[in-house]
This record gives sequence, C-alpha cells and structure tokens, in this order.
Amino acid sequence: MDQIFRFSKWFVLFCALLVVARLAQQYVADRAFEERASAMGERIFGWRWVNAAGNVDIQSSAQVTKAKVIHRRETDGQVRVEGTQLVMSPDIGSASDIKNLNSVDNSGVKSQGETQPTDVNSAGAGSAGASSKPLSGKFAAVLTLYKDKNEWKLGKVEAE
Repeated sequence: MDQIFRFSKWFVLFCALLVVARLAQQYVADRAFEERASAMGERIFGWRWVNAAGNVDIQSSAQVTKAKVIHRRETDGQVRVEGTQLVMSPDIGSASDIKNLNSVDNSGVKSQGETQPTDVNSAGAGSAGASSKPLSGKFAAVLTLYKDKNEWKLGKVEAE
C-alpha cells in the first residue's frame, strides 16, 4: 500500500522548534516566578519591631538561597523558598529581658550576657551605637501566589 501522507523534514523541524520555544518560555516564566517569590520571602522573614519610643527593639533580615516552583498555572502557583535569617537585638542594658535575649547564641545556650557590635547589613539593618548578638537560623516556607490583574500577589505562607 502506498503512503498517502508523509511528514516532510521541514514540517518536523518546524514542530521541533515550536516545542523548544514553548519549553524556553516555560523555563523563563518559572525563573521569573521564583524571583518574585524570593523577593516576597525576604520581605516576609525580614522585619522590625519598634518600641513605644519609636526605636527598633528587634530586627531581622533574610536572604533566600533557594527557590523552587512546586506548580504554576495561569492564575496561581506555589513556590518553596529556603534561606537564612539573621535576628538582631540592640543591647539596651536597662531591660533584663532584652539583655537575656541578646545573650542567647545560635545553639540556644546563654553565654553570660556577651554582646558583639553589629555592622550595617546589606538590607540597612543595624543602628548607630547599638550592639547586639545576632542569631542566625535557616527557614523554609511554601508561598502560594495568586495573579490579580497581571500581577502576582501573596496569598498564603506555610512555614516548615
């Protein structure tokens, strides 16, 4: 029996190029989605607590080291972010509770009230004349984002 229809090499090449273009588009969209989620994760885990006098009591900065898309659709998606968080507390000296908070090291063991001066970190944290004992830790969370008018908005944070 004769072949009625046969794919030409140009048609196969065209289809292959369409598949490659679609995969490249998905890859770029996933990387942009991860970058958006990383920025949101850094804002979530980076915060400041201000006392009644308007001074910063405790502050945190975060850096996302890994972001991975769990799933992404046209209107929603989930990304798992991991990173490190640095929490600093100024050494006020008058409040023993805050001083005790400063004396906790990364392992959770008190170190007899020792404090170290901090430098201004990349996020602008730290204050002039204040010293603190930074606490460092890792964090992981699943961020759910929703699309609203062509912009991704944070919907839910599930800390792990």
